[in-house]
Amino acid sequence: MTGLRESKKQHTRERIAAEAMRLFATRGFDHVTVAEVAEAAEVSEKTVFNYFPTKEDLFFDEVPARAAAFAAVIREREPGQSALAALRKLQDRDSSRLTSAEFATFARIIEESPALRAKELEVMRYFAETLADTLRTELRVSEVDARIAATALVGVHAQFFRQARKQALEGRHGPAAARKLRSDLARAYDLLEHGLATLENSA
Repeated sequence: MTGLRESKKQHTRERIAAEAMRLFATRGFDHVTVAEVAEAAEVSEKTVFNYFPTKEDLFFDEVPARAAAFAAVIREREPGQSALAALRKLQDRDSSRLTSAEFATFARIIEESPALRAKELEVMRYFAETLADTLRTELRVSEVDARIAATALVGVHAQFFRQARKQALEGRHGPAAARKLRSDLARAYDLLEHGLATLENSA
């Protein structure tokens, strides 16, 4: 019964998020209300808020799963694999998804909404906190070192995401765009791995 309840809750959450994205894509984030999302998903407005604390969380519905994936890839990395390499591999796999035609819609909705761009900064801070806690626990480093490393790693993620959005808004997607994104990601991780002294050779 517990499994059935959890499955039903997950299905409800996914239906609400899907209807919200459909409305946001059609009318823009700022022109859709939570009440309209609730009506489209055939649930009460209270139910929507039970799953998503804010309207912005409806749009960034994958954030909890994404943060969990960052933590998991560090905890479950292969013997001898560094945390840096594990995160790099995870993000490299995202290149195809972030250069799809569907992502272009996602990028456009963010670009049109100041509220979502502000929320994006909050999301990145949340990722940094999650990563810092994971690095401190798994690598047994000091809190200061964990926070410095997490901030640098999330900086790469934020730039990766913005570059993907820029390409999408310019109409660039598909294999060529994915290759460019992977190249930029590789350079960013090389800077982290080998130190910023190599920055002078990036021109």
